[in-house]
Amino acid sequence: MPTFSSKQYSWPDLSISIGGRILEGITEVEYTVKQDKEFLRGRGAKPHSLTKGNKSYEGKISIWQSEYEALVQDSPNKDILDLEFDIIISYAPNDGGQTVTDVLSGAQFTEAKKGMKQGDKNMIIELPIMFLDVKPQQ
Repeated sequence: MPTFSSKQYSWPDLSISIGGRILEGITEVEYTVKQDKEFLRGRGAKPHSLTKGNKSYEGKISIWQSEYEALVQDSPNKDILDLEFDIIISYAPNDGGQTVTDVLSGAQFTEAKKGMKQGDKNMIIELPIMFLDVKPQQ
């Protein structure tokens, strides 16, 4: 029988790497899997089933400017939008709980926008991503 644990992961349990390098200056990560679905209709007013269509994968990361500049440096022609990579997201609790690792494969950034305002202490850059697949619990 499987063991159930109600352990909740927290931000300090998280490690994210791109291109084999763990990002120290990451402040946010988010990723979503979507699938087109529709009702299959026939006789009567109620649907008979659900049909499934294409899947899509997207998300975002938010990083310090210094992390961004390191990624630009490693990009083809210094264009971060041309960079293709896997993102490895590991939830590894310090108390010895189960480690969970998700791999976002074939990721690319879709937008790169810099900005600061008066009073900012550092620059945080939000980078939307698209990817080809998510391999959960690797």
